Amino acid sequence: MPEPALLLTCEHGGNQVPARYRSLFAGQEALLASHRGWDPGALALARLLAKELDAPLLTCETTRLLADPNRSRGHRALFSEFTLPLPRAERQAILDTHWQPHRQAVQHAAADLLARHGAVLHLAVHSFTPVLGDRERAMDLGLLYDPARPREAKLAKAWQAILHDAAPDLRVRRNAPYRGAADGLATALRRILGSAYLGIELEASQGLFPNPHAAPRDLARTLADTLREAGSGPLAP
Repeated sequence: MPEPALLLTCEHGGNQVPARYRSLFAGQEALLASHRGWDPGALALARLLAKELDAPLLTCETTRLLADPNRSRGHRALFSEFTLPLPRAERQAILDTHWQPHRQAVQHAAADLLARHGAVLHLAVHSFTPVLGDRERAMDLGLLYDPARPREAKLAKAWQAILHDAAPDLRVRRNAPYRGAADGLATALRRILGSAYLGIELEASQGLFPNPHAAPRDLARTLADTLREAGSGPLAP
């Protein structure tokens, strides 16, 4: 398998509410600013990584509470409690205008890179809240992948090991705090693009971002350098 071209995305990069739907979120400023409204720190980290890796970056900055671009059509979490009660035609208009464009852009970009380079690595950058309910998530980074896909598993394991050597204070886990084979954009693209598509989701703890609109440059540099090393060898199973 050739060394894959790299594509970065950030599905939950902002909490913007389109003007047409602002009345739905009146008085919900605190919720929109929370992890339910977006992934704090993720867009800032994705931008630094794209610069460090000299890779294209596609982002969605509309709040996930409108329609979650990392959820498939028909998924129970696609719409939030604010948009699920809308008439079917209005929900479809949201999908057509604010959900489908990002997913189509990512699919087209990944397919183009795959056609030109023979393989593509899609790195989707997200963040997670360090405490969910009453449960602390004792980790800093998560590398999500489909364990049934050997090339993804090999890359994730190599990246984790290299990160441990380069930054031993970072607590890195695989397929945590979520399962990499669960519903998501990468899962959908695996079905569409086949085995030459590699999808890895990088989950960073929001505790790493004191300012949710900024990211530590040394963290981005470490992630970029270690990803280059992990992906520099053959990814055959």
